[in-house]
Amino acid sequence: MTASGMPASGSRLFVYGTLLRGLSRAQVLRDARFLGPALAEGRLFDLGRYPGLRPGRGLVVGEVWHVDDAMLQRIDRIEDFDPRDPNGSLYRRGEVPVRSLSGVQLPAFTYHYNRRPPGRARIPHGDYRRYLLEHRPGPQPMVAYGSNLRLSRIEERIGPVGRRRPGTFPGFRLSLEKRAAGGPRVVANLRFTGRDRCPGALHRVAPSQLEAMDGFEGTPDHYLRVVLPFQPAGERGMRLAHTWIAHPDRVTSGLPVAPEYLDHLRAGYREFGWAQAPIDLALADLFQGRDEA
Repeated sequence: MTASGMPASGSRLFVYGTLLRGLSRAQVLRDARFLGPALAEGRLFDLGRYPGLRPGRGLVVGEVWHVDDAMLQRIDRIEDFDPRDPNGSLYRRGEVPVRSLSGVQLPAFTYHYNRRPPGRARIPHGDYRRYLLEHRPGPQPMVAYGSNLRLSRIEERIGPVGRRRPGTFPGFRLSLEKRAAGGPRVVANLRFTGRDRCPGALHRVAPSQLEAMDGFEGTPDHYLRVVLPFQPAGERGMRLAHTWIAHPDRVTSGLPVAPEYLDHLRAGYREFGWAQAPIDLALADLFQGRDEA
């Protein structure tokens, strides 16, 4: 093992399509180590049964995994990449800089589509799971956390939300680390730790309500709307749902929380009968000027 806890052999791999958790080829990575969500620069295109990443200006939402050499070679075959003939391959594997959602930059392999993409196939927000969900008819699954757990607060923002199903985001914790838009304060964020479970509430809302929440969350400059796996209480499986994670440029530490924001947050926890301790511990860390990473 290295000093960072990573195995001494193998590679980081940034995935952005059908290998993502919750999608059709996710089982290929079942023996790999999940390192968390991340962003890469480029443009994402819908190619029919799968997406393709091309170089260019824009952000693509994906995941970073640690894979061994045998698994990387297997994924080379899935992606139709032949290292002996990269120009003739459907995808080309290469190393690119990626950025975790807490702001850490690191190199990882990924696959770039090696053909000209079809016209009008661009996925503008760069999130393939979100793109697939948005193309399903009817209400959309959305998870609220932080101050939006308070029913009066979320309904004041986007209108009636109906039934709320409690559950958790596996691998994430509630972190008061997102710089507020209105001054030197912080508000809630989802921080990936790999071991915690952040409480949230699953709703089914109209697409117009998602767009309204984008406005309140300052998407995409303050929060990014992404789709993540969520585990409703009492269910064994995961559900993909829209939620909001702080843009890495807005993540900070050492700032206080506005009292009224904390009131909303605590009230939401009380509505679901959840303990207050995780909130208070996060606040204590911030007031002592400690980073939660």
